[in-house]
Amino acid sequence: MQAFVEARYEYHWAPLLGCLVGQLDHLGAAQSSHVIGAVTGISYQPPQDAELPELLEDGLASLGVSARITSLSHPNRLQRFRVRRRIRQELRTGRAVTTHGVGVSAFGPVWGLIVGVDDDRGAWRRDGPMTEQVSPWLPETEFNAAPAVIAIAARRSGEPAPERVPQVADEAMARSLDRARSDLLDRIEVLDSAVEVEAQQYSYEAQALAANWGEAAAFWREFRHDQYTPVAQQVAVTLSRFATLFPYPMGGQPNSPGVRSTAVHILRDAADALTTGH
Repeated sequence: MQAFVEARYEYHWAPLLGCLVGQLDHLGAAQSSHVIGAVTGISYQPPQDAELPELLEDGLASLGVSARITSLSHPNRLQRFRVRRRIRQELRTGRAVTTHGVGVSAFGPVWGLIVGVDDDRGAWRRDGPMTEQVSPWLPETEFNAAPAVIAIAARRSGEPAPERVPQVADEAMARSLDRARSDLLDRIEVLDSAVEVEAQQYSYEAQALAANWGEAAAFWREFRHDQYTPVAQQVAVTLSRFATLFPYPMGGQPNSPGVRSTAVHILRDAADALTTGH
C-alpha cells in the first residue's frame, strides 16, 4: 500500500498543539493555535509530550471536529495491528493522524503527524519537529518497537459552536489549575535542591512552559473572563521572565546558585498567581 496526504505540522513548543493545528487545517477546520490550545487544555498543562489533556475530545468537538483517540501502553501484537490498520484507513480517506513517538526532537521521540505510508519501503511518512533535520521516514520496525502507542484520528463533524468555545476553555482551565500549580512547585523543589539539570533540555521546557501560557493569555484576552483573563496574563508575563533565564538552545546557567535563586522567586510569583488569582 502507498498513501499520502498533504497535511503539514506547524512548529510549536508544544508538539501536540503543532500537530493539531496542522491536522485541523487539513480537515478544513482551521483554528488559531491559542484557540485549540485553550479548548483542549494543552495551553494549561506542563510541557510533557506524552500527556493527553482531559478535555481533548470535548475541545475539538466545540470546533466542529470529532476525535477518535487510541492510547495503549505496551500494546500486544494484535493491538499494534489494529492501530496500523486504523492509520491506513485514515490515510486512504485523505486524513493525517497525530501520533506520539513518530516526531523527533533533540531529546527523543515526540508528537508528530503521520502523513503517509509506503509498504514497499516498509516505512511511514511523518511530519513534525526536526523533520527537516532527520529523515521524514519512520521505519515500520521502529514504529512497532515503541513502548506506547497514542494516535488521534480526526474528522469534520459539523460547524464550530462559538458559544461552546469559552465554556469548554473555562472548564479546561478550571481542571488544570491544581496540576499547573503542582508542576511549578515541583520545579521550585528541583531548583532548591542539589540536583543538577541538563541545560539544553531544561531551557526547552522553560520555553515551552512560557509559550503554553502565552497562548492561554492570548485566548483569554479574546474571550474576556473576570478570573481567567488576569490570571493567564499574569502567569504568562511571569513565565516569560523565567524563560529569559534559560535561552534555548544554549540553556543559560541552570546550575548557577544565583540563577536558580532568581528562577525560584519567579516561579513562586507564578504559583501565587494561580493560587490567589493575581
